[in-house]
Amino acid sequence: MSETPIPRRSHTRAVLSVAAISVLCLGAALGGDVANGRIPSSGQPSAALMSPDAPAAVTGGGTVVVPAGFGANAVGSFGLNAKRPPGFTGGGTATGRINYDKHAQSSNGRHTNVPVLFMQAETTSTPPNGTGGKATLSGNCGVPTSECPTGTVSVLVYVEDNSDAGGGVDIFRIFFCTIGAFLPDPTTFDPTMAPNGCQGPEGGLLRSGNIQVRASGPSGSAGTAPTAARVPLRLP
Repeated sequence: MSETPIPRRSHTRAVLSVAAISVLCLGAALGGDVANGRIPSSGQPSAALMSPDAPAAVTGGGTVVVPAGFGANAVGSFGLNAKRPPGFTGGGTATGRINYDKHAQSSNGRHTNVPVLFMQAETTSTPPNGTGGKATLSGNCGVPTSECPTGTVSVLVYVEDNSDAGGGVDIFRIFFCTIGAFLPDPTTFDPTMAPNGCQGPEGGLLRSGNIQVRASGPSGSAGTAPTAARVPLRLP
């Protein structure tokens, strides 16, 4: 009696199914970022391309988790804007505002609200909104309209616009400094470590909100600083 050949279709179909599943998984992992036209930043030092002469505008607002000492999983909210002044020709000068509030039941130095004096930026106009990049803002605590923790002379804020989605991808970090407002050397600045004369950083990946960095003319508008969002004292 002749033997009936064993069909081989099932094996081939199984191999194709595994390959298809792998492609689908890869597409799902990349889908959100590809849709935004962005590659998420690792948050590691990458500030070498920032320039104090870049014509840029920065706006943003949202929440981040604040460090230990302000209660378990306490939240900080921020709002900021910065742009070049009319007639800007270089040198890092900027105008705007930085607002940062730690939402804790009791703590010293919870509120920071300062004018922006300097900015350096790197813009990467990426579809669909034509925004993206990094910026460092320097704010002055030494004017009557400022509010800063005791002993703080200036603040330094580093932001990244990595996605139109913002939350979980964009970055906000703030340093508290005992020296006057300044811009760090963009070729050596590590945004994960405090420059000399500063403490921090506080913040990191946004818990919620969005950062926008975009190219702008000398008198281009950066909008108005969003009011610091009202958030619960603790993460859910």
